[in-house]
Amino acid sequence: MNKKPQHIGGALNAMFRDLGFDKKLDQVRAVEMWAEIVGENIAQVARAERVSDGILYVKVKSMTWRTELLFQKRKILEKIEERIGRKVINDIRFF
Repeated sequence: MNKKPQHIGGALNAMFRDLGFDKKLDQVRAVEMWAEIVGENIAQVARAERVSDGILYVKVKSMTWRTELLFQKRKILEKIEERIGRKVINDIRFF
């Protein structure tokens, strides 16, 4: 066993990455940053609630807005990836 000592911060980051916590934290960030990502107008009618298995669940005030957001889904996914810095959301479900 010939391992070099490692800085605790690096060791913790590696452990979080290995356990998948870094991706989960970024998914939580996507929910928290929803209003910044989609803008104030959409944030008033659609609220990101949770992420499960890479799917972002968004509660929408009306079927009309749900339809509109379905058309914008790809663009919103791109904005999330751009803002977070990597792909952590695979799909969005509007309900």
